[in-house]
Amino acid sequence: MNIIKYFLSLIGFTAAMLLAALVSSCKDSNDEPTPPQPQPAGEVSRTVLVYMLAANNGLGASKPYDYDMQDIREMCAAAGDLNGGRLIVFHSATNGKQILKEINSRGGVDTLKIYDNSTVGQSAARMSEVLDDMAELAPARDYGMIFWGHGSGWLEDGIMETESPAIETYSYGGELGTQWRWMNITTLAEVLAGRGLSFIHFDCCYMASVEVLYQLRAVADRIVAYSTEILAWGMPYDRTVKYYFQEEPDLNAVAETIFDFYLHIDDNVSMAELGGRPDRYRMCTVSVLNTSAAQRLAEATRAIYSHNTTGTPDGYSPQPFTTSRPYYYCDFASYVNALDADPSLMAEFDAAMDDVVELELATEQIWGQLDIREHSGLSTFIMNSDADAFKKNYHRLDWFNDVASQLIK
Repeated sequence: MNIIKYFLSLIGFTAAMLLAALVSSCKDSNDEPTPPQPQPAGEVSRTVLVYMLAANNGLGASKPYDYDMQDIREMCAAAGDLNGGRLIVFHSATNGKQILKEINSRGGVDTLKIYDNSTVGQSAARMSEVLDDMAELAPARDYGMIFWGHGSGWLEDGIMETESPAIETYSYGGELGTQWRWMNITTLAEVLAGRGLSFIHFDCCYMASVEVLYQLRAVADRIVAYSTEILAWGMPYDRTVKYYFQEEPDLNAVAETIFDFYLHIDDNVSMAELGGRPDRYRMCTVSVLNTSAAQRLAEATRAIYSHNTTGTPDGYSPQPFTTSRPYYYCDFASYVNALDADPSLMAEFDAAMDDVVELELATEQIWGQLDIREHSGLSTFIMNSDADAFKKNYHRLDWFNDVASQLIK
């Protein structure tokens, strides 16, 4: 009888262990992950936070459009590449829950905190709370942040924190409640100030603009971003996570891996998902930017703008980064080099660009229809009239006030 009890208890223990392993592994759903797990004491070398906004915005839908869960599974697959660091995910999911999760070293997902729904993930209050929690629950000597969701660059029509509850459109986030909800880039700069970020990666569209770079020049040392749209698959996290956790983050390797993924999209995504048209989706622009040189670039550009007036130079055809008008994003360097200026000023501008843009990569086309003739690694908004300064609140940006305002006489 005692032997029977022993074997029954052994079977029960084994079953319990198997069940625990199953529920702590990455799930193919938006169910809550496991309850909080004991965390390592003390700080680690690096913590990376993925700020994932997927609620009702087309990125967290049901299969095969559950891109948030796909990417979390990719992160789990890379759990062995954390090099002693910690990978944290703030997940605002389609089921309405906002959860701070950790990809643990076993390739599972642990819950660190569940938030109430008193505010949205794009609000300054919620993002600040998450950043505070990250610093408390996953302290590190160095921090990086990945923004996951929709992006629209510098466009300043987002949640006005001083005019709440006014909610309009654009910049970062793009979740759908009663209206589209976004965070302004000016608000983002305020929230991130003093957080000690060594890098930011915008895994969302249109954030490689000179306006965004300059607004965020004081909040992170380096930025990875795309000047055009990035497809819904985003970056392949299972291939890139390891580069964030090297002793020195290898952001160039991150960019090259993303670019290679899309350059060979038909090797990485099924033909069914590509609709039998891989050339349409063989598209990517990615830049690695050094914010320490942003001030030099601003001064060099200001000197050139001060010799010019509003508008597009005669004979100049902008390189747009969208397939439809209005063109809020055009290639920055090709525009500046088309303006009137002394050769010495142009030489200083080109040198400043070299300091800012560590790496830029671009496919020959986007959407199989727009040729990318020129790609300097940054986009910009080209004003053609004084009234353009007020489009999408362009006049609120540091870049307008410190630089582009020189074009208005």
